Amino acid sequence: MAEKCFTRMGQIGIAVRDIDHAGEICKKYGMGPMRSFITTDKSVQNGELYGKKVDRIRFGTLMYEMDGVTFELLQPVENTVWSDFIENQGEGVCDIMFTPTPRYYEVLKERGVKEIMKFTLYNHKFSENDIFTQVMRMHDTRADLGFNIFTWDQTEEAKKRVYPRDHMATGAYVQLEDGSEPHLASPMFTRIQKIIVAVENLDETRAAYEAYGFGPLSPISQNGNKYRSFTFAQNTDGKPVIFEILQPLDMHSGYGKFLSKYGRGIYNIVFEQNEEFNNVIKAMTR
Repeated sequence: MAEKCFTRMGQIGIAVRDIDHAGEICKKYGMGPMRSFITTDKSVQNGELYGKKVDRIRFGTLMYEMDGVTFELLQPVENTVWSDFIENQGEGVCDIMFTPTPRYYEVLKERGVKEIMKFTLYNHKFSENDIFTQVMRMHDTRADLGFNIFTWDQTEEAKKRVYPRDHMATGAYVQLEDGSEPHLASPMFTRIQKIIVAVENLDETRAAYEAYGFGPLSPISQNGNKYRSFTFAQNTDGKPVIFEILQPLDMHSGYGKFLSKYGRGIYNIVFEQNEEFNNVIKAMTR
């Protein structure tokens, strides 16, 4: 198996047009409390978009952490990849954040993958003099993997500091007044179980996943005349998340229609539900 490019997965980025509206929908499904992070010229600097410097990069986020993985809604404001994603693909999962190893940047060069967004994030954590900085990078890996990869590289100064685990996953941390981490006593969804990625050519995509060091990958299996797929487990700060990469064989299926309309991408996210909410979920389904 190839050398791994990532030590952990930390975040799923969903691009939306209206973050308040999307946040209200998430709240109806028991997600929350969601923490907000609005960028400013002070908090986001040294912006680059598609290899060119830009005056500013602005966006707003709402974040909800589930078992070590942050579910993040992102509304673009100015000079972001997310605005282009919405224009071309519509709202949906644009990127997944990983903690990279040095091998990741070698693989990008080998495969000719471009950096499409970069900025330095300055977070004032506990006082104006206590600043956590990290360099955020997004790479155009969608043709290889079905989604863009977003990474954060801590500065040398930041590596000397210790922050709550949740901050490491989200890149933005808001501490409650009583000092506790925000959470629900009984959330409707307890963790992300699986991420399903639809692709056109499973064999070529499998080779790409191997090159990035994902895995170990399962053998390719076929589900009747519906689809072919392989799976692997990805480390997080909580339980591993299963990735299923599939190629639809029936283009009239949901997978096939998705692929025809949007191209390769994340088709579905499977959540583990809290059994306490079974009756609520059944009612919502009806």
